[in-house]
Amino acid sequence: MTAITNSTTAGTSAFLASQAQAGAIPSATASTTSQSATTAATGAVDTVTLSDRAKAILDKAKADKAATEQLALSFDESLQKRTDALTAKLTDAFKKLNVNLDDAVRLQVDKFGNVTAEGPWKAKIEKYFADNPDVAKELKEISGLNALKAANAALELYNKEKGSSAPGSKQQQTAWSNYNARSMNIQTLSGVISLKDGQLRSAALDYIDSIADPTGAKAGPDLVQQQREVASRLA
Repeated sequence: MTAITNSTTAGTSAFLASQAQAGAIPSATASTTSQSATTAATGAVDTVTLSDRAKAILDKAKADKAATEQLALSFDESLQKRTDALTAKLTDAFKKLNVNLDDAVRLQVDKFGNVTAEGPWKAKIEKYFADNPDVAKELKEISGLNALKAANAALELYNKEKGSSAPGSKQQQTAWSNYNARSMNIQTLSGVISLKDGQLRSAALDYIDSIADPTGAKAGPDLVQQQREVASRLA
């Protein structure tokens, strides 16, 4: 098959050249056609090199597409996606450091992004975050977003507890007092996050969840199990 193709292409080129010399077709056309036939025979392909401007335009288009896809996600979906990614990264890093993940790894990040830990692996974990400031930054941002989510849940609880009571009523005052206390507790717990059972858990969010749903979905009617559920959320 290859021999047939090469023979046919060579014959076509010779025919076009002879026709051009006889004046049957313009020489430029014959030359172009002959060149195309030769390219097809040799398998040569022209290489297109993009200019810097064209590359920049393509890069921006890709970035815009990624940003649009991100905007399509809800707040909860976006937060969960980032949390899952960080969980996987920390789990892998801690395993390499021989940190025992059977127990909860309790972390705390301050407003400057410094991460502290507790327990026998404290030094290893704190060194890891010091050596990986980008991971510490992501932990700080995720902790803050979870605290924001908890604050919003506290506000929803306030609106639910005050109901349609008149301004200044005892019911509204009680609801407002509860809201203030919860808000302060959320602020205190905002930087506390733990890696437990393969999940990153915010203490601020666990705290407000323990109030909004004290029994939990799996606690059942047993009082002891309910107490364990609350303790587990705040561990």
